[in-house]
Amino acid sequence: MEGHLRSGEFRYAEAFRRWRAGDETAFEDLAKAIASRIYPIALRALASREAAEEATQEALVRIYMRASQVADPEVFESWALKVALSRINDRFRGVKRFRKAQAGLTELRAAMGSPEALGALEREELAQALSEALGAIDEKHREVFLLREVEGLSHREISKMLGVPEGTVWSRLSYARKMLREHLIERGMTP
Repeated sequence: MEGHLRSGEFRYAEAFRRWRAGDETAFEDLAKAIASRIYPIALRALASREAAEEATQEALVRIYMRASQVADPEVFESWALKVALSRINDRFRGVKRFRKAQAGLTELRAAMGSPEALGALEREELAQALSEALGAIDEKHREVFLLREVEGLSHREISKMLGVPEGTVWSRLSYARKMLREHLIERGMTP
């Protein structure tokens, strides 16, 4: 699950065509590429390596089982990522309490200072607050936030992937950041 491939480094449509033509090894290539994209999102959302790995594997199974729904190989990548996000969101809704949260969010780092400078207890409190904050925002806002801040996708890429106008992406991202900030302030986690 380690490693992080960007869209331009792997040719999803080409691998998808090979798989459709009967080359089962092509799905292994697709699975590795997709897993490298969705695992970091799952890890951020679920705050547990075990849960992130399980969600990633479940997403890959769903993608494999439902791939016949994809008529155009050029849309396979965005379709697969949507399926994976759906699985991650399903898992996220079922999580009652997160063990850890990764503190790699640019805006939140600025509000909190460098996580490396925090003591273990403060990091644990921050992790809990971040987990609760992510759980407090609804799926459509959390999804945009994770795609932007964890996956590093551009607003345009998120717009295309989710099938919403770019302005909607900006709006949802702004709202998600505001809600996360407010939640942290309520918990006394910001200066």
